[in-house]
Amino acid sequence: MNLADARVLIMSDGRVGHENQARGVAAALGFPDPEILTLKRAYPQRWLGWLPPQWLYRNWHVVAGAAAQAQLLIAAGRGPTKALAVLKKSLPQLFTVALLRPGGKFSSYDVVSAPLHDGIAAAPNFITSLGNLNLITSERLALEGQRWAKRLNHVRGFKLAVLLGGPSKHGGLAEDAVGPMIEALATTLKANHSEDAGLLVTTSRRTTPKMRTDLEAALKASGLGYFLWHPDDATARDNPYFAFLHHANAVVVSADSTSMVSEACTAGKPVYVWGEAKSLPRKFQQLYQSLMQQGRLVYFAGNLQLRAPAAPLLDTPLVAGFIRARWQRRFGAKA
Repeated sequence: MNLADARVLIMSDGRVGHENQARGVAAALGFPDPEILTLKRAYPQRWLGWLPPQWLYRNWHVVAGAAAQAQLLIAAGRGPTKALAVLKKSLPQLFTVALLRPGGKFSSYDVVSAPLHDGIAAAPNFITSLGNLNLITSERLALEGQRWAKRLNHVRGFKLAVLLGGPSKHGGLAEDAVGPMIEALATTLKANHSEDAGLLVTTSRRTTPKMRTDLEAALKASGLGYFLWHPDDATARDNPYFAFLHHANAVVVSADSTSMVSEACTAGKPVYVWGEAKSLPRKFQQLYQSLMQQGRLVYFAGNLQLRAPAAPLLDTPLVAGFIRARWQRRFGAKA
């Protein structure tokens, strides 16, 4: 069977970050709008995650029935990939792709992919990525940039995108850090670009109400043009995240989000991490160090001197190419 003729399913546990990685791979394979099966837990307690998927998920019969009609299944994260391994055992004809550290043995999958900083040993069906896989493509950014252009035209000159996370167990952004952060960025912009500069700011689900209040006050006091978007704002329009990445001349990302850092690097922008390396988990430090060695990233230190890299980070299309090669090897068909 040709890959283009396959029915593709994504198995998700509802985690947006994991699901987006799977969607990004599917899109790179030529499936921009794949079917998504969301696993629904019968038992919410995390410690019951050891249960077999047949018991853990109350809609398992629906998932298994849909999988039997598909040819390619993609899953990201420990829970979904564990379920994927069970399906592969009962449906060996399936072509299975596991993203991130899998919940089953490597032999349970046709392809496994995980970031380099996960430290997974090489295997014939394994391909590593530098950062997190994602939905970023130049075409998507250009389309969203054009669609949002009029709504962002009051932010003139040098545009700095600011992608904010929040408190987390991974050395997250402290609640009282947002005001000083915006003040420092505004000072740097004014010193380097006079008044001809502005901020494109987005928060995340981890950004607390206090941080949002401080953020809005700091932006109003900055004297710069800005556009602020909150993901849970009922009055907000559709998400300008891709448009921000298209229009930005540079990007500042809070250190707690490897996903947003990877996406900014995939957009081909010079990236500044806000935070201290010593406060981050070792895996985060390893990723950021690797990106620094490629000239894609630095920790913010009061200036915006980093040049845009010669080419964007290409993790997702490279992983998709490996999947195509493994598909062709197994089925001998055009991938």
